[in-house]
Amino acid sequence: MSAPSAASSFRYGVFLRPDPGTCALLTDLHLLLRQQYGLVSCAAYPPHATLMGNMPTDASEDELADRMGTALAGTASFTTYNLGIERGGGGIGFNLHDLPDGSPNPGITALLDTVRRAMAPVAKPMDHYRANPLDPGRFRAHLSIASHELLLRPELRPEILDFVEGLGWEPPRSFMADTVSLFRFRSADWHAQWWRNMTWDHVRSWRLEPDAAVALDAA
Repeated sequence: MSAPSAASSFRYGVFLRPDPGTCALLTDLHLLLRQQYGLVSCAAYPPHATLMGNMPTDASEDELADRMGTALAGTASFTTYNLGIERGGGGIGFNLHDLPDGSPNPGITALLDTVRRAMAPVAKPMDHYRANPLDPGRFRAHLSIASHELLLRPELRPEILDFVEGLGWEPPRSFMADTVSLFRFRSADWHAQWWRNMTWDHVRSWRLEPDAAVALDAA
């Protein structure tokens, strides 16, 4: 794996990859919303649940991968539940944060804390447009359906919500959370509408097993 210095144009994210069926449904949703409403921010990313997003850092890529590999080595896979579309907040997304009884999923909250502890020492301050995933207790795990554009055009949210719910598409209601990936992002200007020109690369994935995490070859 190459180890570029994390220059100012680069940021990093740690994502939980959903199951293949959920990934396929999200891809179809994102492409449909791009075609129907011109929304591009969610389609700019691979399907994912953010564990840490758009983190600026001066740490090398090798150090980031080492930190994640060490932290995840003792992290077991767990069942994640998709409880459907959440109607609150600014964006639109599927709720992955909770158990069917409405209480927080301890697997998700523990994984968020693991990533936060691993990355917080090398994270530079960031002006995230929502709650920072590195701030404990302020972030809810989710699968985004429509995101950044709704902050600029909030009047579209009710129409898009009705449109998505009208599709009647049902994602898998649960999946095994077992794949965590490190991604590199690049934008010429992180203070503009960066999702319109952002590019990304997969750096490395780790498979969470019942007793340990195993590093996978970089794609």
